Amino acid sequence: MNSKKTVLKSLPLALAFTMINPVWADSQVETGPAETGPAKAAKESMQFTEYLDRDEVLGGKFSTWVEFASDYVFRGESETNDGKIPSLKAAVTWTHSSGIYLGYYAANNLFPSSVKNVDNPDINAIYGPYVGYATKDIGGTGINLNSMLFQYVYPGDTDSNYLEMFNYVDKQFGLVNIKLEYSPTITDWFGVDGVQSHNVAIHPSVALPYDFILSGSLGRQMFESQYDADWTHWNVGISRNVFGYNVDVRYHDTDIEIGKNDFYGFDYNNQIVDSRVVFGVSKSF
Repeated sequence: MNSKKTVLKSLPLALAFTMINPVWADSQVETGPAETGPAKAAKESMQFTEYLDRDEVLGGKFSTWVEFASDYVFRGESETNDGKIPSLKAAVTWTHSSGIYLGYYAANNLFPSSVKNVDNPDINAIYGPYVGYATKDIGGTGINLNSMLFQYVYPGDTDSNYLEMFNYVDKQFGLVNIKLEYSPTITDWFGVDGVQSHNVAIHPSVALPYDFILSGSLGRQMFESQYDADWTHWNVGISRNVFGYNVDVRYHDTDIEIGKNDFYGFDYNNQIVDSRVVFGVSKSF
């Protein structure tokens, strides 16, 4: 197995390029002389401006999310080589009133190579087009569903690209929300031939006084392969809205030990699955 493959595991949904119908230029039934020249241009310019000022595009709305954090941790693994560099993430999503959504995600990465204290030169970013469907209160049960296909794209190492499906159901119980996850890969995990992965997790959260949120996660990353590589990951943290930004402080850890995992059980890469505290600030708009 290529050493580069054994050290990689990524997190964190194609920004849809929609063809906008030029409604501002549609012909109108004129009751008088047709407008020409500057008058016609001014009218069409105003219609075009009004179109751009609308909140909806093709029945959906755009939203943006950005985050700056001290590390990028996904299922217990640091995506920035043990926080060697800070993490910057962003996503743009178009959501239709039907619940269907399309989007594009981007973040920086830094992985270790197969040589201790040396960075992998091929991967320093991840891009991710995604498409999904979300609905709330299914059949009046209060259960919400969110399913998404996410394509991992590594511009410096396209052989590592793969497709994963994220599935979440959650329900509110008073101040407590319980979210369950099942996320299988659709193609070979990180491009490693014959390796399929499944992540199962529970993500509870509870509303605290003064609008603080206590949340956590407990999950198991499992593989269908000849490798002994399964691991358990968990985190717990507290967050709150501060001056319009979501501020989050979180502890992450795994059960991976050196010599006991075929993917991360080596002295040159085990540091990315050690325990860590991450500080992050994000905003949606």
